[in-house]
Amino acid sequence: MLNLDWATLLFQIVNFLVLLWLLNRFLFRPLREKLGERRQTISDTLQNARDQEVEAAQLRQVWEERQRMAELQAEEILQNAQREAEERRAQLLQEARIQLDRLTEEMRSDLERQRNELIVRHYDDILDAIINLSGNVVQSVTTRRTHDDLVTNFAASIYQLPQTEVEEYRRIMAGRVPTAFVTTPVALTAEQTKTLTDTLSSLIDRRVELQVRIDPDLVAGIQVRLADRLIDNSVRHQLNRIRDRVRQDLITRMGATS
Repeated sequence: MLNLDWATLLFQIVNFLVLLWLLNRFLFRPLREKLGERRQTISDTLQNARDQEVEAAQLRQVWEERQRMAELQAEEILQNAQREAEERRAQLLQEARIQLDRLTEEMRSDLERQRNELIVRHYDDILDAIINLSGNVVQSVTTRRTHDDLVTNFAASIYQLPQTEVEEYRRIMAGRVPTAFVTTPVALTAEQTKTLTDTLSSLIDRRVELQVRIDPDLVAGIQVRLADRLIDNSVRHQLNRIRDRVRQDLITRMGATS
C-alpha cells in the first residue's frame, strides 16, 4: 500500500485551488473580459461597417439621382438657351430689317428732298428759260394782224369794265395829269392811237395824252398804265401768267415754299 502524506496532499490541493482561484481572479477573468470587449468592438466595427455600406449605397443612389436630375436640368438649360438664342436671332434680324427699311426710307426721302430742293432752287431760272423760249417761238409766228386784234380787244374790254371799276379809275386819276403810259411791241397806227386816246379818255372822263414806248418783248398786245394801275393784254403778260401758274403748281406738288 502507498504510504501517502495526507496532510501534504491536502495542503497541495488547497494550494492548487488557491492558485486556480487567483489565476481565475486576476488572469482569466480580466482576459475573458478583454476578449469579450474585443469581440464586442469587432462586432460593433462590423456593424458600423455594414451600416456605412448601407449608407454609402444610399448616398450613391442619391448622388446618381442628383446626377440624373443635373443632366436633365443641363439639357433643359441647353434647350432653353438654344430657343432663346433662336428667338434673339429672329428678333435681331427683325430689328435689322426694320432699321434697314427705316434707313432706306430716310435715304429715299433725303434724295427726294435734295432733288426737290435742287429743282426748287433753279425752277425760276428753268421757267424763265422756258417762257423766253416760248416767247421767241410765239414771236416768230405772230403776225401784225394778231397784234392789231389784241389792241382792238383791249379797247373793247375797257368799255366792258363794271361801273365800280370805272369809278375807281376816275378817282385815282383825279388831280393827276391825264397821261396814259402805253407800251407796245410795234408802233401804233394813227387809227390805233386815236382809238386808244378816245377809249381811255372815256374811261377817266378827261382828255388823255398817250406816251408810247416800244418793247418788242411784249410780242403782241399792249400795256397801259394809269397812275398805279396797269392794264395788260400782251402775249408776254399771258406767258408770265402761265409761268406763275406752273411755278405755283410745282411748289404745291413738292411741298416747297414760294
